[in-house]
Amino acid sequence: MKNNIITPKYKNGIFLRQNQSFVCRKGRITKSQLKSIKEYWSLFGINYQLKPINFKSVFKHNYPIVLDIGFGSGESLVQTAIHSCDQNFLGVEVYQSGIGSCLRFAYISNLENLKIIHYNVVEVIENMIDNHTLSKIQIFFPDPWPKKRHHKRRMIQYIFLKKILKKLIFGGILHIKTDSQEYASYILKTIKNIDNYLDLSHTNTCIENFVPHVKTKFEKKAYVLEKKIFNLMFQSKF
Repeated sequence: MKNNIITPKYKNGIFLRQNQSFVCRKGRITKSQLKSIKEYWSLFGINYQLKPINFKSVFKHNYPIVLDIGFGSGESLVQTAIHSCDQNFLGVEVYQSGIGSCLRFAYISNLENLKIIHYNVVEVIENMIDNHTLSKIQIFFPDPWPKKRHHKRRMIQYIFLKKILKKLIFGGILHIKTDSQEYASYILKTIKNIDNYLDLSHTNTCIENFVPHVKTKFEKKAYVLEKKIFNLMFQSKF
């Protein structure tokens, strides 16, 4: 597994990338997580590359592809993959601890429909995902960067929403969850200015949890704190 997760901002004086939506930090990683990376990366990992992934070659079955952005520990992603054996899942995460945990869960579960990438998702989408190949993109509890001066760091912005729209198949789904009302309102306002997104909510604000799903760590915490969960669901008309 490659250690670098972002392209350098400058190379030979040339600007290469925009602000990232995460903070580069080592964080805490356990011996067990490091061991899982060493032993299981070859089974589930895909190294960052400057060419599109051939999904037919990396997955055993030619099922619809679901992209999970920022899966955290990976427990909910693995459980979802277990219960959705007719779909292939591609998870992207920047933190090494989450990569290690996800690999361990995936190995224990003997999954055949999950692959993961350890890199900045913006660059993964630009260079590794062909247009009109994803049936669903799910982004659960992205960092809302609540302070106004940090809003530029938010991953979900106009340009990003335009980019991922091109990656969805016709009728493909973008599913975003957040417990930040301000962030949810911002996303809805922004996406209204983009053609070919159909808002699937009846109230134009959110959709209740209408299908069984595995709660993420952040979702469980939000429920404990009695915070409202905003389910934003959009369909590609492109």
